[in-house]
Amino acid sequence: MLVRNPWVWVRRFRHRCGYGVHSPFAYALVTEVLYSPGQYYAYGWLDKLHPAWVRRLRLRPLATSRLLFRLANYWQPCSIVAPQVTPLEWNYLHEGCHRALIDTGFSQSPADLIYLTHSETDAMSHVHDRTMLVVGNLRENLALWKDIVNDTRTRVTFDLYDMGIALFTPKLQKQNYTINW
Repeated sequence: MLVRNPWVWVRRFRHRCGYGVHSPFAYALVTEVLYSPGQYYAYGWLDKLHPAWVRRLRLRPLATSRLLFRLANYWQPCSIVAPQVTPLEWNYLHEGCHRALIDTGFSQSPADLIYLTHSETDAMSHVHDRTMLVVGNLRENLALWKDIVNDTRTRVTFDLYDMGIALFTPKLQKQNYTINW
């Protein structure tokens, strides 16, 4: 995979593959989901939805789409809220968890997995104890991400530079991880 910003990658080098993550839950998420080396059952036909040059160069959109698939597959949500999701991302989320109802608005409340690509003001009102909140385009939504990290209900966050993942399970200790993904 091509490195988007070499300086950021070098600066975050010591935060890769779960180094420095001491929570067993967070370490399992990093090693089994974020850095999962395996080939999943739907990668073959889903990857063909990307343009050939993206697949050949293994660019970031392919990696991000696969991560959405793995997150949905790992979390197994009953409901997914993804406003402004592209059809490509919708396919990856749907294949990750067939039983999940995917809504493109916040009509369902609460949601088990929320995927935001643009700032949504009422997203935090739809979270509960078992919600995973994924923020795409993290550098464009930095103010939203800081609000999520500072919220008292947020327990564990993962800053992946391009994406952010927030979990709200109360039994987890409050921790913010920087992962070189």
